[in-house]
Amino acid sequence: MKHWMALVMGLVLAGWGRAEASFYDGVAAYVNDKVVTTETVLQQMRLNFNLSQVPREELPNKIRELFPVVRDMIVDRMLILKAYEDSGAQLPNEAVNHRIKEIIGESFDGNEAKLRDLLRRQRITYEEWCKQVREDMIVVAMRQLQVGKKTSVSPKVVKLYYAEHMDDFAEEGGVHVRTILIPPAQGAAVADEVLAKLEAGGDFAELARQFSADSQAAQGGDWGYVQPQEVFAPQMAEAIAKLKVGERTVVEASGYRSIVEKVAVKRGKRPPIAEVYPRVEAAVKQQLGQARYNAWLEELRKKAYIKVVREGL
Repeated sequence: MKHWMALVMGLVLAGWGRAEASFYDGVAAYVNDKVVTTETVLQQMRLNFNLSQVPREELPNKIRELFPVVRDMIVDRMLILKAYEDSGAQLPNEAVNHRIKEIIGESFDGNEAKLRDLLRRQRITYEEWCKQVREDMIVVAMRQLQVGKKTSVSPKVVKLYYAEHMDDFAEEGGVHVRTILIPPAQGAAVADEVLAKLEAGGDFAELARQFSADSQAAQGGDWGYVQPQEVFAPQMAEAIAKLKVGERTVVEASGYRSIVEKVAVKRGKRPPIAEVYPRVEAAVKQQLGQARYNAWLEELRKKAYIKVVREGL
């Protein structure tokens, strides 16, 4: 599964969490009779999040932002594993070994040496990785036991949900986007100049042709109707999603400044519920399942001793 390739690749940043490991030594939380160390949280962060695209100057703030999220994720995982242990269930080693072979086959072309080399560079032993595979299987099984088999919905609920979320199931429309990309060599001063001219009523297309360094400069920075998440980097797509029609903003990344404007939004056709019923039913089950899962985790937290020592770095 691609999930495992992303999980193992994680964060590759020279020196982070290595040369300065001693700086991060300490306790992040206590869970019953176990300890969650700060280094454990950082290691999990390296596994689960790819921060290689985050500008170096923004990295410390991003790590501080993610730290409590990852710490709480580890705490929840420990509670689920404890619930599994208390249930007396046993996951056969054969099932774990089969899953390990599947992952190596799907993500590493069946070459275990590739996996081991990647883990070595990530400072994770093969045994630790296998342990995580086993624990992931347990977490999935426990979630299915607590949520999946207990979640059913009536046709009436599905129809009500669709009536309130029709746009979520509409055929793809698109967002009309225009951009002006200012390269690092021109600096913030040029970006401010272009913005000032736009605010004063300057022609976006003309300014794009004059200043922009992206592929659409000759077209006046006009991308037409696109799916932003398919065309732009995640940071840009997120910024576009937050804009109202007619608004513009500046997105900064790696020294580049992108002036982006949302010109219009084209809504897709809304299909009759009969055509999308399985998708709507799945969405309702996911929503209900998540609510039940959260309630179950809250029960586990109430029964456990949890003490957060470090909120962040």
